[in-house]
Amino acid sequence: MTRMMLEAGHHAYIFDIDEEELEHTTKVHLKQYYEDGRLGSATCDLRNVEDIRAKVKQAGKFFNERIDVLINNGGIASPQWKDGKTMEDLSTIDEWQAYMDTNLTGPFAMSQACIPYMKARASDDEHGAHIENANNASPAGPCIIHIGSFRAHQSDPNQEGYASSKSGQLGLMHSMAISLGRLGIRVNLIAPGRIKVAHESKEGDTKGADWAGQISEKDVSDHPTNRAGRPKDVVDAALYLIEAGFVTGQDITVDAFASSRPARSGLYAPTHLQVVPGLLFEPLEAQHRRTKDQAPGTTDRERLRERNMASAVEIITTPTADTAGTTLVLRTPSKHYVFGNLAEGTQRALVQQGTRLLKAQDFFLTGRAEWKNTGGLVGMMLTLADASSSSYTTTMESFRQARQRGRRGEPPPKPHFNIYGPPNLKHTLGTCRRFIFRKGIPIHATEYVTPLPEKDENGAILPTWKDGNLKVWAMSVSPTVSEHNAQADAEFEAQRRHFDAHLNTFGDYQAPENESPQDRETRHDRIRSATIKYMFDSNWSFDTLVEQHISEVKMPTVMFLRNPDTHGYEQYNGPKPGGPDPLPDINVWTRTPWPGAGIVALPPTRPALACISYIVRAHPSRGTFDVARAKALGVKPGRDFGKLANGQSVQNEKGEWIAPDQVMGADRPGQGIAILDIPSVEYIESTLKREELSAPEVMTGIGAVVWLLGPGVAGHPLLAGFMEKMDHVQHVISSIDTAPNRIALDSVAAQATRLAQIDPTRYSTPVFDNTAVPQKSLYTPGSVESSPLPKNSSAADRGMDFVLMPKFVTKKESATTLFDPEVVRRDTAPQVLELADKAREAVQSNRGDMGVWRALLARPDTEVTTLGTGSALPSKYRNVSATLVRVPGIGNYLLDCGENTLGQLSRLFPHEELVDILRNLRLIWISHLHADHHLGTASIIRAWYRIVHSSVPNQQPLDSSARNINRNAYGLSVISHSGMLQWLHEYSAVEDFGYSRILPLQITANEAKKSSALSILNSFGKEEPNHPSIQKRNYQDLFGFEDIQAARVVHCHGAMAVSITFPRSALDLEHVPPLKVSYSGDCRPSYHFTKIGTDTTVLIHEATFDDELQGDAKAKKHSTTSEALGVGAQMNAKAVVLTHFSQRYQKIPVLQTVTDGEEEDPSLNPREVDEDVPDDEEMGFDPTIQNADNMDIHPTVASASGPASGTAKPIPSLQHQASSLHENERVVKVKNRDMKVAIAFDYMRVRIGEICELEKFNEALNELLVKEKDEDVGADAIEGGAKDAIGKRASDEDKEGKASKKKQKKYKEGKTKRNN
Repeated sequence: MTRMMLEAGHHAYIFDIDEEELEHTTKVHLKQYYEDGRLGSATCDLRNVEDIRAKVKQAGKFFNERIDVLINNGGIASPQWKDGKTMEDLSTIDEWQAYMDTNLTGPFAMSQACIPYMKARASDDEHGAHIENANNASPAGPCIIHIGSFRAHQSDPNQEGYASSKSGQLGLMHSMAISLGRLGIRVNLIAPGRIKVAHESKEGDTKGADWAGQISEKDVSDHPTNRAGRPKDVVDAALYLIEAGFVTGQDITVDAFASSRPARSGLYAPTHLQVVPGLLFEPLEAQHRRTKDQAPGTTDRERLRERNMASAVEIITTPTADTAGTTLVLRTPSKHYVFGNLAEGTQRALVQQGTRLLKAQDFFLTGRAEWKNTGGLVGMMLTLADASSSSYTTTMESFRQARQRGRRGEPPPKPHFNIYGPPNLKHTLGTCRRFIFRKGIPIHATEYVTPLPEKDENGAILPTWKDGNLKVWAMSVSPTVSEHNAQADAEFEAQRRHFDAHLNTFGDYQAPENESPQDRETRHDRIRSATIKYMFDSNWSFDTLVEQHISEVKMPTVMFLRNPDTHGYEQYNGPKPGGPDPLPDINVWTRTPWPGAGIVALPPTRPALACISYIVRAHPSRGTFDVARAKALGVKPGRDFGKLANGQSVQNEKGEWIAPDQVMGADRPGQGIAILDIPSVEYIESTLKREELSAPEVMTGIGAVVWLLGPGVAGHPLLAGFMEKMDHVQHVISSIDTAPNRIALDSVAAQATRLAQIDPTRYSTPVFDNTAVPQKSLYTPGSVESSPLPKNSSAADRGMDFVLMPKFVTKKESATTLFDPEVVRRDTAPQVLELADKAREAVQSNRGDMGVWRALLARPDTEVTTLGTGSALPSKYRNVSATLVRVPGIGNYLLDCGENTLGQLSRLFPHEELVDILRNLRLIWISHLHADHHLGTASIIRAWYRIVHSSVPNQQPLDSSARNINRNAYGLSVISHSGMLQWLHEYSAVEDFGYSRILPLQITANEAKKSSALSILNSFGKEEPNHPSIQKRNYQDLFGFEDIQAARVVHCHGAMAVSITFPRSALDLEHVPPLKVSYSGDCRPSYHFTKIGTDTTVLIHEATFDDELQGDAKAKKHSTTSEALGVGAQMNAKAVVLTHFSQRYQKIPVLQTVTDGEEEDPSLNPREVDEDVPDDEEMGFDPTIQNADNMDIHPTVASASGPASGTAKPIPSLQHQASSLHENERVVKVKNRDMKVAIAFDYMRVRIGEICELEKFNEALNELLVKEKDEDVGADAIEGGAKDAIGKRASDEDKEGKASKKKQKKYKEGKTKRNN
């Protein structure tokens, strides 16, 4: 049953008392669905009410607090008393009780526990169910289905217990249907007959059983259908009941009419509803056949109209500190659509709101092409592409299996996404080609550039876009007055010519002679489209080899020769292109480079002023059915009435064709909303003058205008006058001037609030305000005075709904409940608070010892702030990687900068302090090119640029010698891989975010007895690249530090760990080494990193996996907790901050110093687990060019070149000590008695001199995590088995080092899930 529900597109959560069978069902039989996050499970005893309630709570978290369907299928299936007993045997009383507890009390208790999660249609009791509800996935509303038995109507001897319990289910169902109707919950019962299910089990899978092999002669003779039942027969009935909104209180018997035949006692069963298998549902392929030869007069539009009966819009985000834009989701039963901004933080907000986007394919971006509006687009597309690809793989496999069983039908459609928006949308996506690669997920980008609407022959304005559900009118608006700069035009023309002459690597899109400007723009657009296709829909394979002459080979790459005898490939090791020796005259074979590898540059662009808005409207819905008219036309009541109502023509008794239009009332006009984006006052007049806003063919049925307004726009008199003129529609304003800075990510805010109750020195409730407007925002140019909302308008709020069809309704009451920290504090367990009090007392009583340890540190007031502590993609509780280091008197340093780092800063620091932090920001270090480590960089630079340089670009180019750099003209440096720096350079053509004011730097690795060196990398696209070096004597003036050393590490090509040494402070003791901050980024443990980090003051190291999953860590090139601590111990680090966790609930390491005779864990020695970093020659390619590793893909076939030189050392088995504390802690024995450790959560602020205090809070923290884990297993909605935003899998088992089943299960229960 579960498999078929999943195949039908549902998510599912299974309860079973048989743990082994459940394990097989979820992780073997339904493995792909489990890994995709569409399937969850828990063991549950249906005779234990408390167990039921606890497990339903887990399921509620899995489904984001909303359950649509409950199927009570569990029970005792054996109908007779055991061992041939009769009811005369007194011992049957125990079996009787078991039947009642399991088959009757169990469904009652399960239903009772689920009801709080099934109230999506509770308002129907007041407003009526004819008002469609956007909170429910199906217009039919939530439902409960009991699986009873035909034995409730007809029994055989000795079935008193079974038959009575199933009969009791009938009464339970009838009463529940009446009682729960007021909550909008339907209740029905399915009574199966003889259903053969042995093949759907672990034993059946093991033996290769099938359904047909279970059919006996008696099964054929007993049933009019000449067979017994399939599980699908029951599922078909369940799927019908799920969507049958007008069916409740009914029992449907699925037994092929067998129970209406004479029973063995000679009595007849009572009359009740019968369903013969195969007639309840029309197979999908039959529907396809019908549409091909449908009767005259039936149109696609008529068949689609009914879908518009349920469409609604929800506001997902309003402008806040960590959701910079406004996002709306429009839902119909068949598809979802996203409108508005896709700013950084949108993906997390969707998770928080429990909004799934698996039905979303079309994204309509409003506003201009700016990172403020599009910063979340790249991460969103990566997540959805991976989830859709995984889902498609599952569906395709099910389709293949169905075809092998003889089932016909069309294969599932290939997933794809369409993005619509302003000019430069394609360029924005194309700049990401150095770190994005996906296969088989087409993304089509459309830019709306035409300023005037298209009209038909009658002058009516045509929609820009439409499908079977919606019509969309896109409006491209530019400022009323814009300046023309002839010099800028000339420079831009020169850039275009230079591109075509020197940088265009597209053979199919070279510039022809006498090309017009319009044709050139079209050609450049095709280049950008082709680039996006290479990024998301390439058929490239890493292992494909091509033949070419050795002189044509581009290095570095591995070359092969074809052995004429074996026809195999052997590596060529002779003279190479670019070397000192002459080349032989031979052909060699090389790997095919990724198609995007040769894209040296994109066609030039410049900031576009066009701003996009939309008017969205549903199609007209079908009118009411005229029964009297249909009868008068001779249509036979019954099925033909239904066909006419569904848009199909039928024949009457005379054989005449009757069309739907003859019996249907007038269409009801489609309802909709306008989404108008006005970023500044310069756009007001040109927006309000748009012809569409006064055209009846466009505006008829528009019930509301959602205004997305920039700072200072809301109170403009032109806008107020327009709203007053259009007083027949509702006006909803979303702006930082009208929306308070409310919490958008409630879960992490609650977590931080609880952590602050334990340790208020390190944690605090995030900065927010539920009432004050306008907001103090980094996006506000200067001070903005508060102005009252215009008449007939209201402020947008998160969760607000607009029901479009069948009748327009604004539902302000659906807004999300505001975050209240007092409620959170009251709910914190008393045991946690008691332990926290003891921890603070322990800190006070140990001040002396802590002072001794603090004296070992240089600059102990240096503060480490962990802004993002999760791995791969943002979750409700952990954002992606970013750590802020504040060195008093010197400056601030960002170590990695994942998406929405600016939002995290804005939640952690009050506005004035935030401005000061950004003003003194001196360096952004990006460790590697994976997207989760750098997609927040542009926003940070943009905010710094506005604060420090008032958004005024630098007109002077960088000094080519790098000797006379004016620090005041710059001030912020970015050190990273060349691919990252190229992305910043290329994106700077889309908007002036401050690139001209930063120093883009690359660093060489410390190796071969050479120290690391910095050089400027700012000559992209130039014929003669120039990379001037920065002299070490200038480091302190330009960057604040004295030295910086980097080590190449094993993770992806170009990944580096770093150690930064700062000048000594006058307050530091002489024997104390200067402040050294070391940061790992993502990597396996690195011995070389320990060498450059010797005597580190504080090490910030990734600890992606718990120690049980060391095999996973090795396979995915990450570190475990003990391995990270081993790096710190080898460095002689005084403090270690662990971050980058794949789980919300990380085990807390408790360090103990080894005593005589004891040894450290072998995993603590980086020499034992260190892996060599292959150079380009050993790898045979540059992955940033040929794209085999840097873009998160890995060869699925063994490399033709064999393994890289150097064999990785074997991973030793871990010797873990038993903990005397809770199970969430782990004792780790180390030799370094001075090393202290901190487990990082988002929003943690800790001075390095106080890290020694954190261990005192371990018990309280552990108690809090255990309490939260009990309440919140599986809370995250987007994370889990499917690939994450950078292609990693958070839970795959490594073939080389699988954890035991028990440990793996324990990890799975605590880790986060993806549940789209």
